[in-house]
Amino acid sequence: MVNFQTEVNGEPRRQGPVSGFASQAANVLGDVLELAELQAKLAKADAVRASGAATRPLGLLVLGACAAIASLPVLTLGLATMTAELSPLHAWQAQLLVGTAVALIACATVYFSIRRLRLAVLQFRQSADELAKNVAWAKSVVRSSGRGSNLPNRDAP
Repeated sequence: MVNFQTEVNGEPRRQGPVSGFASQAANVLGDVLELAELQAKLAKADAVRASGAATRPLGLLVLGACAAIASLPVLTLGLATMTAELSPLHAWQAQLLVGTAVALIACATVYFSIRRLRLAVLQFRQSADELAKNVAWAKSVVRSSGRGSNLPNRDAP
């Protein structure tokens, strides 16, 4: 009867607390879905940027490893033979010296390539920071929705 009188008098029907909560929950869910979509786009952009930055170091890593493996026997023996003939060193001493030098060069190449790869992986820091901000914002929205306060701005510090 109360609802009928409200409708006849032209006053808007009052909504109960459950419908208000449902509306807020729908708004929060929509915002969370939008944030998830934006986060996925940001992760994709970071992946493209990181893969571009990782191409050269990966190429150098593969090149260094292949060169070290393929050329060690031939170059080491050739350089060791030349060193033994041009110096007072015995053949085994020359082989040891040249083998050590080639191994150090190969290790240095691999080391610097790995350092560059680590820098390329750090490209994902931006999406990780944005994800942390988005999660903090979503938590604050959920916490404040029960108090009836204004929703916080996601971009506020």
